[in-house]
Amino acid sequence: MNASEGCMRSSPSSNSEEGNRRAPIRERLERYMSYPVGLLVALFIFSAILLAMGLNPILSIETVLYGSFGTTFSASETFVRVTPLLLSTLAFLIGFKARFLNIGAEGQLHIGALTAYLVASQMEGLPSGLSIPLVIFASFAGGVSWLAIPLLLRIRLEVNEVFPTVVMNFIARFIISWLCTGPIKDPNALNPQTRVIPEGTWLPLMVSGTRLHAGIILAVLLAFLVYLVLYKTVLGYEIRAVGLNPRASKHGGISLSQSMISVGLLSGGLAGLAGMVEVIGAHHLLIEGFSPGFGYQGIGIAALGGFHPLGAIFASMLFSILQIGGETMQRGAGVPIDLVYVLQAILVLSVLIVERWITVKRQK
Repeated sequence: MNASEGCMRSSPSSNSEEGNRRAPIRERLERYMSYPVGLLVALFIFSAILLAMGLNPILSIETVLYGSFGTTFSASETFVRVTPLLLSTLAFLIGFKARFLNIGAEGQLHIGALTAYLVASQMEGLPSGLSIPLVIFASFAGGVSWLAIPLLLRIRLEVNEVFPTVVMNFIARFIISWLCTGPIKDPNALNPQTRVIPEGTWLPLMVSGTRLHAGIILAVLLAFLVYLVLYKTVLGYEIRAVGLNPRASKHGGISLSQSMISVGLLSGGLAGLAGMVEVIGAHHLLIEGFSPGFGYQGIGIAALGGFHPLGAIFASMLFSILQIGGETMQRGAGVPIDLVYVLQAILVLSVLIVERWITVKRQK
């Protein structure tokens, strides 16, 4: 009798423990389901827009897929585009985790590209093993330096970082425009661009006959490194704690200033690297307008990737597919390229809405 009662009493407890263990797994699976469901919703809305414009949605989507992976060259261009998108996303994401909204990744990217060019242009004759690391370090430092003023305003004067970082974006773009049309312009070029940097500073090519360079490996490795820092180190714990509750973190002995400085170093540096890969990887020179807004797009990609470094890899790939394939869609299906950016916005909103709907339903 007592034994049976003990079994009856232990059974609900064990079932409860098992349910508690399965709950996080179920929540993660439900969250992952929001991505394919959100994608389907976005494609449905996008198809409706195309039909309203008298265009063929099936042909348009097929053209996007072919344009991004139909040939070796198009596939390589897709991965080339992933690189600055992923680095820009990581730059915003790591600041977001500490409630530091670095909207200035676009400006830091431009300054990172400028410092990469200035250093690379002086590396004639040096071996790649020495010149490339120096250029990488210079671009990282350039991005950090451009974030320094908003960071100091946040730490010392408690000025919200959003407005200063946005203003710094415009200043950086004007500086690049002025330099590429004047002091450092290639006199033999019609376009506003500089001379080609020494070949010894170019990132190694991964596929001959394409522009696919080793920067994609660097970006993916940094995504894993950011994941390890955020979720496997004391620094990452402090950064996330500050983002969740700054006041409780301060009472718990975490230095808010030191956390902000760490975030600034990582966020600004990663944005600077995003500019570097365009200079020494994709173009081998500095050209006005080289960035179509990578820094701004990183914000949407971070949201699409669930503000997770590993999710950012797949979200960046999806954005790159839409952009590279969208250029082919414009030529092959007659769809305006602006609609690709509309699709990107619809995609992000759809995923966020579906994810929120699943969360609310689960809580009920």
